[in-house]
Amino acid sequence: MRPMRRIGTAIIVVVMMASSALMEPESAQATARSSPAWSPAAPRPPQLRFKATGYVRVAQVDGRWWFVTPNGEPFYSSGVDHVSADPDTDKETGVCPYCISIGKEYSSTAAWATATVQRLRSWGFNTIGSFSDYSTFAPRMPYTELLSMASGEDWFAPSFVTNADAVAASQVAPLAGDRNLIGWYTDSELHWGPDWRSLQTVLAQYLALPVGAPGREVAERYRARPNAFVRALATRYFSVTTAAIRKFDHHHLILGVKAPAQLIQPALLEAARPYVDVFSIDDYPLTPGLESTIQGFAPQYLVPAPDLSNIEAIVQRPIVIGEYGFRAADSGLPNTYPPIFPVYATQSARASAYQSFVRTMYSAPWVVGDSWFEYVDEPAGGRSEDGENSNWGLVNVDNVPYVTMVKAVEAMHSIAPRSKRVPIPR
Repeated sequence: MRPMRRIGTAIIVVVMMASSALMEPESAQATARSSPAWSPAAPRPPQLRFKATGYVRVAQVDGRWWFVTPNGEPFYSSGVDHVSADPDTDKETGVCPYCISIGKEYSSTAAWATATVQRLRSWGFNTIGSFSDYSTFAPRMPYTELLSMASGEDWFAPSFVTNADAVAASQVAPLAGDRNLIGWYTDSELHWGPDWRSLQTVLAQYLALPVGAPGREVAERYRARPNAFVRALATRYFSVTTAAIRKFDHHHLILGVKAPAQLIQPALLEAARPYVDVFSIDDYPLTPGLESTIQGFAPQYLVPAPDLSNIEAIVQRPIVIGEYGFRAADSGLPNTYPPIFPVYATQSARASAYQSFVRTMYSAPWVVGDSWFEYVDEPAGGRSEDGENSNWGLVNVDNVPYVTMVKAVEAMHSIAPRSKRVPIPR
């Protein structure tokens, strides 16, 4: 959803036309951050226990997947995205309304961060998600970090490898020893086929590269086989980005590319399987009828099952929801962009939609976490980069919570997946 919302007005145009192996044992050279981030807010009953490795990993027992904390406890990640003291600038006014509000309310950014962590934990959140102020919150809560490893028009070119290595050296290496880091999203919502960016297949785009370009040469071998080319391209992407991360970090999870749920091809899942520990999906429910319309022009995409079971069956990895959200008209925001997501009449209806969605995810044993987008509403005049003007926030730009929505969040987090059993599998 950030930056530059992917499924926006342009998609309307389009429509109308393994279990991960145990991580390495804790290294003497790894720099542990002493932090209460993994400490529960209150005493918990005895739980299923796993081998502690010092870093987050994934494990499966009795058919259910879990994140496993550095201390060996099962962990369902309840996250919130874009937790930032400087979230969005209004496209019309050029100011950040939330920045002004918290500037009046708190003496410093540190004071705001302390209060925000307390608030999020009181609502049952335990993870800071993508697009957040990582350096501010990394010592305070478990977190996921989003990289931008894709580069250029030709991922078969040597420059793609060079860029991925540079991203890993500058962003991955400094955090390789951070016990609070859950893992890395390598990118967000990349282009794998017809979407709001282009109606063309990626095969057609690569065949249009200049003669002699490495990607053009690969594409020539896949003429008339667009799905097979997607598998080749995705294999190249995942192999390069995973190798780049593993040059500097052998501990943290590789969480995938935050693929839009309605734009996932089986070939992408098959290619990702050997390289990711968890497959990440951005799963915003669409307005009624839109998924079937997408199928009409791009039948290569899976229609996601409500519990994502058909996606899990192919990727055979645990799944994390990197983004999802709901919005309501009574917030006073326009909610006109993006135009393809439902707008509920009231906060109560919004909260009910949220609870139904999350309850389905809780029942899916392959889902290990979800991250709500986002903490703060977008400005009424639209955010500066793309004009989004929606009520995605748990709080408004005055830093006032939507009480009905927050109570629904608290209720769901109280029944989030957790284990109360005692055996210690090895």
